[in-house]
Order: sequence, then C-alpha cells, then structure tokens
Amino acid sequence: MKNSWLEIVTKNLTLLVFIAFLGVLYIANAQVAERKRLKIEKLKKEVETVKFRYTDVKKNVQYTNLSSEVEKKVQEKGLKHPQKKPKVIKKNES
Repeated sequence: MKNSWLEIVTKNLTLLVFIAFLGVLYIANAQVAERKRLKIEKLKKEVETVKFRYTDVKKNVQYTNLSSEVEKKVQEKGLKHPQKKPKVIKKNES
C-alpha cells in the first residue's frame, strides 16, 4: 500500500508542484489587490479633503474680491474714491 501511494505522488509530483505554485500565485494576487484597494481608498479621502480646501479658498478669494472689501482695504491704505469723473483726453488727428 505504501509503495502505491509513493508511486502516485512521484508520478504526479509536477502536477502537485504546479497546483502549489498556483496557490501561492493566488494568495500573492489577493494581497496585491488588497493593497491597491486600500491605496485607492486613501487617495479618495485625500481628493475629498483637497476639494473641500479648494472650495474654501475659492470662497475666501471671491469674498475678498468683492468691491466693498476692496474699497475697505484701499481706504486703510489712505486712498479715497474719486468725487469727480475723470477727464477724458482726446488726441487730435490733424
């Protein structure tokens, strides 16, 4: 009985090695896929935080570019809004 078992194993040794190799390959592939999934999740969270930061900065820029805000900052520097309309200088083409 032992000889027959040993003979079966030796005859099918290449098949057993191939099946073991496929098992190792399957496990390695699952680990690589899991690492990629985790990296994708991390990048999704990072993109979300960058989007929030972008909208916050955009909101602040739009607020500071309002004419009333610009006027306040200019008045702090000592500049005033002109009381008269500016004079238009025309060039004579003669």
